[in-house]
Amino acid sequence: MEDSTDPPATEDKDTSCLTEIVKILLGPSVDLPCPPSRFWSWVTSQASPFLRCCVIFYHFLTDIPAPMSLTTLGGDTWHNMCSYLGLPTGCDALLNTPGVIKLIRKWKANEKLKDKVVTQDRKPLEINKLINLPEDYSELINTVSLFTCPNSDREDSRNPALCLICGDMLCSQSYCCQTELFFKMSVGACTYHSHFCGAGVGVFLRVRECEVLFLASPNRGCFMSPPYLDDYGETDQGLRRGNPLRLCQDGYKKLQRLWLSHGIHEEISRSIEASHNMITTQWQHI
Repeated sequence: MEDSTDPPATEDKDTSCLTEIVKILLGPSVDLPCPPSRFWSWVTSQASPFLRCCVIFYHFLTDIPAPMSLTTLGGDTWHNMCSYLGLPTGCDALLNTPGVIKLIRKWKANEKLKDKVVTQDRKPLEINKLINLPEDYSELINTVSLFTCPNSDREDSRNPALCLICGDMLCSQSYCCQTELFFKMSVGACTYHSHFCGAGVGVFLRVRECEVLFLASPNRGCFMSPPYLDDYGETDQGLRRGNPLRLCQDGYKKLQRLWLSHGIHEEISRSIEASHNMITTQWQHI
């Protein structure tokens, strides 16, 4: 007699369970839209983002360390996550219980939910990213060569700063674009922009100075090395040497990770502590 735990028998049970659930939801005359194995793979892929959240919550709730197979790159598979949570991986063992089937039938019969059913599956939100930068720094120079402040035609107002969060080009370090913010505090264009674009955090590239500007509104900030390097692997803040500069992908990814991990404030504090400059920069006017 064949053991009920053999893979073929398990697959038959999973197929039967999946077919039953589809018929409950779509009607008894509707068949699976594709082979059962492919359809179940689609179900698990749609449920995986929620299961990842469950794994993180379970880990911090119980302090149970995750197995090595789950912590490696690409290890967050359906099987590994279910194993960590103590859940079965197959459709039959996971869903074919009287309580679940009853819940599915009640959900199907709910008139209010019928109007809210989304016909197209919604993907999870993508991870935010900084804007794409050109490989050659000279392209940025050409882009801002004709930049002029919208409020002034003076030469000292032609000091553009590129917002790396949204891509807007702003006037920086001049008094021509001062705006009132924070109970009539006068702030510069970059500080004002970062308040609304980055919730008080700004990441800018000052193109003509070739340096990154971090801002934490209203009055903190620092300058950092840009993600552009010459052939010797060195930055050129201020464009003093004039060597051709190329985008360093690793450096830009590091900058993006710093922004995503909310490390801008910490980086600004570290820069202020390490600075020996006795003259305080009026960051709010940038």
